[in-house]
Amino acid sequence: MSNAAVQTAKGAPKIKTSTGVVTTKEMLGHALGGVGQNTIFALWSGYMMMFYTDVFGLTAGFVGALFFGARVWDAINDPMMGVLADRTKTKHGRFRPWLLFMPVPVAICLVLNFTVPNLSGNMAMVYATITYIMMSMAFTAVDIPYWSMPAAMTSDPNVRTKIFAFSNMGTNLASTVAGATIVPMISMFGGDDMKKGFFWTAVTFGIIGCLLYWTCFKLVKEHVPATTEKFSFKLAMKSLATNKPLMLVMITGLVTNLAFIVKSTLGPYYTRYTLGDMGIMSILAMCSLPCIIIGTLLAPMLCKKFGKKRSLIGLNVCGLIVGILYFFFANATIPLVIVFTALQTMVVGGAMVIITSMTADTIEYAEWKTGQRNEGVITSTRTLITKFGMAITGVAVSTVLVVVNYQPNVDQTIQTMTAFHSIASVVPAVVMMIGCIPLYFYDLTEEKHAEIMREIEARKNRR
Repeated sequence: MSNAAVQTAKGAPKIKTSTGVVTTKEMLGHALGGVGQNTIFALWSGYMMMFYTDVFGLTAGFVGALFFGARVWDAINDPMMGVLADRTKTKHGRFRPWLLFMPVPVAICLVLNFTVPNLSGNMAMVYATITYIMMSMAFTAVDIPYWSMPAAMTSDPNVRTKIFAFSNMGTNLASTVAGATIVPMISMFGGDDMKKGFFWTAVTFGIIGCLLYWTCFKLVKEHVPATTEKFSFKLAMKSLATNKPLMLVMITGLVTNLAFIVKSTLGPYYTRYTLGDMGIMSILAMCSLPCIIIGTLLAPMLCKKFGKKRSLIGLNVCGLIVGILYFFFANATIPLVIVFTALQTMVVGGAMVIITSMTADTIEYAEWKTGQRNEGVITSTRTLITKFGMAITGVAVSTVLVVVNYQPNVDQTIQTMTAFHSIASVVPAVVMMIGCIPLYFYDLTEEKHAEIMREIEARKNRR
């Protein structure tokens, strides 16, 4: 099985796989889908907490409970969506149709989330609860198929890592550009009226997300067919229950997501109160852009030289060093805050490429164990841990805000500002190192994966 680039009759570079070819156009298309996805996700995940507390007028305690409750539902909803995606059979494939039909519902729900209705008290909380859970479910219905696509595009782990590198670069670029433009757009659309500013920013981001999702649908193809004609729910559940490598990667991914979702959620608070200007969010995002690109592109090279497990641990060690230096030397010193934040994004950018690729490798492990290929079910664990991280984040952030006696729209105490600085600097690094502990037990090496692939191919040839 070769993954070398070859020249086609049309002159387009292609990458060989055992079941077809993945063109550069397809990889670009998948990456553009990631740009659309994270354009929406950056606004939704990064600003919902502040919108709810400072604009909508909800208490931090209620918002934390809402986030946690929504994630409990996701624990049921995400695997269900994975099963539904695996069982989908259309002329467009199993996963591509969701990229065609679901973007509009996602955009509508995003706008509803950032709308302040003429309601108060319990009715306002009911509105927030319903619209937030609707958005979570709609996003799941496109997120799981999107991240399942690379495993349906190719079964070659090296090619898949390249696809994930392209796509994670797209998602990171989207997060960076969104981070740099959200605050200016809120100000441009609303001036001093943050309700109006958030609403029209959501409308804009929803439209952009839809167009890029549809571009992804147009450009990407599925080359790897389902292993069996008839889908078995029992085998799908077995692919999770007997998948030790997946469980270990899930834990590492959960902890990594938790670390940086907390940091991202408190980012607007940190820049507004500790650094003195929420507009610094835009500067931090733009200055981090080169490091995101470097980290994302570096990941496949590190994996090829050192293996995925060692590369991930090494990146987290580097992140710990950066976090410690950030904490002690960059308190309210904006140039140093910019430098250390950029280095943090380089580490997490590379780490997320590797974690995503390691998750995809467990698809073949499960197929080897059960005889059924379940990209959607296994990929649903990726979205599940992201949302579970958001749930824990909601509780953690609301707890922090209560403990440090945070009061909206007033000057904060030294204790509060120090807590924000700690969570921006050293806390994510320490948490990520803790997340490396499960990797000690992870044994799905590149060599073992290659053996599994050979056995799967042999089984197919015997049919």
